Amino acid sequence: MSSGQGEDADKKQNQQQRQRAVPKTRIEFVPLAERPPVGKPRYQDPANQFQTWTGRGKRPNWLKQYLEAGRSLEEFKISEQE
Repeated sequence: MSSGQGEDADKKQNQQQRQRAVPKTRIEFVPLAERPPVGKPRYQDPANQFQTWTGRGKRPNWLKQYLEAGRSLEEFKISEQE
C-alpha cells in the first residue's frame, strides 16, 4: 500500500466518524407566544371577536381602519353587563 492510499483511507474513516457524530434529527425553532394582554378589554372588533383592545397603548390596526372609515370609537365599546 502506498502512502496515498493510506491517506485516502484515513480521510474516509474521519468522514465516517464525523457523519456518525452529527445527529440525524432536525431542530425546529418555534417562536415564543405573544404575551397575553394586561387588563380587561374595553373594545372589540365586530368582525373578529378575538381581536380586542384595552384602551391603553397604541390603537390596533383593525381599530384604526374602522376609525379612518368614519366609524366612532363608541361603536366598538364592550358593554359592562358581565
